[in-house]
Amino acid sequence: MKSANAYQKRIIDQLLKRNLEELPAILIEGAKAVGKTETCLQLAKTVYDLDNESIRLLLKNSPEIILNNEIPVLIDEWQLLPEVWSFVRHQVDQGLPAGSVLFTGSSIKVNSRIHSGAGRIIRMTLRPFSIEERQMSDRYLRVGDLLEMNQEQKISGITDKTLTDYLDEIFRSGFPGIRNKSEHARHLLLQSYVNNIVDHDFQENGFMIKKPESLLSWIKSYAAAIGTTTKFQTIWQAAMANNSESASRKTIEYYHEALKILDIIDEVPSFLPVGKIYSNLARAPKHFMLDPAIALEILGVDQAQLVNYKVPSYIGIFNQSFIGQLLESLVYQSLIVYAEANDAKLSHFRNHTGTHEVDFIIQKQNHLILFEVKADPEAKDSYVKHLNWFEELVKGEFEVTKVLLNTGKVAYTRNQDHVHVIPISMIGS
Repeated sequence: MKSANAYQKRIIDQLLKRNLEELPAILIEGAKAVGKTETCLQLAKTVYDLDNESIRLLLKNSPEIILNNEIPVLIDEWQLLPEVWSFVRHQVDQGLPAGSVLFTGSSIKVNSRIHSGAGRIIRMTLRPFSIEERQMSDRYLRVGDLLEMNQEQKISGITDKTLTDYLDEIFRSGFPGIRNKSEHARHLLLQSYVNNIVDHDFQENGFMIKKPESLLSWIKSYAAAIGTTTKFQTIWQAAMANNSESASRKTIEYYHEALKILDIIDEVPSFLPVGKIYSNLARAPKHFMLDPAIALEILGVDQAQLVNYKVPSYIGIFNQSFIGQLLESLVYQSLIVYAEANDAKLSHFRNHTGTHEVDFIIQKQNHLILFEVKADPEAKDSYVKHLNWFEELVKGEFEVTKVLLNTGKVAYTRNQDHVHVIPISMIGS
């Protein structure tokens, strides 16, 4: 276990501390290896690791011991003893003090009869490192400030990061225990992570796999579609095209739901308008994976292939700019964290004809931040036309801040349309 001095601060830290001051029990959930236990250890005064059989047996027979320790009490790998969840839930009903219990662990088994804990145990999600947590800059232009910014304010800033730096960062991954290893070790650890999804994670969580090859084909097809709104049927058909172990649509949908529950894949919903906006809104979600490094490992793409534009042609079946998809995935990985930290929602926009789209929208009440993501360091007019179009469309209903995230080195505000141009490395919470 790392010492407290080696802990890399997370954006969730202050939110968790604040919530513990008012709430009795909190579950920190998320995929394996994102650092849930280490984050909770920064606050916990007592720890019960249920991966230890003797401790598990102790709490099974005497769960009330939890109430006799210095709080917060961390119950790690709680899913190994679901009864302790039910015990704490009932204690909340009986007046458990604020800051009493922290839960961490993997997803509960599918079809388990465990109570959700809704209204009693709140859930917070920890994800791989965001751009800010990766410490990609010594100064950040924060989403929280952009939400408060008026139309006259301008931004400024500078970075030394280039496209090569972003690609390096993507290959390092956002997993705390993986990203600082050697390139060889990272590859082995990411390869093990991917293999475990099929070999262990599905079965451990109660999901049955009748055709592992079909599952692997589907994951690979999904990985190639990250950062796109590719139709689910297209992903499915691509997965089955070169797979002798074909699976039914029902089975593929089962895989899809299982991977979402396991936090391996995620989908950004379409912007849901109000008032006068849209009869022609496309409602397809935008596809992402837990970490773009996972997608690269699944697809078998190394950094040399990417930099030299020698990515296998089948990967471009959905989108000709795979580097753009990866950059958008890196941005997503950060914006979802920043949105949650600011009590805001993340979505994307695309009309049904595909003629207008906005890569990401962060919404807090009637304020929208529109994001366009580009691998180009330039800020061409064509790159921001959809942002300007969307601002005009929602005029009178929303206050709008427009942001072009690119690989340039200078942050500034365009005079002609007040679009804030921000290097990707400088976007913070």
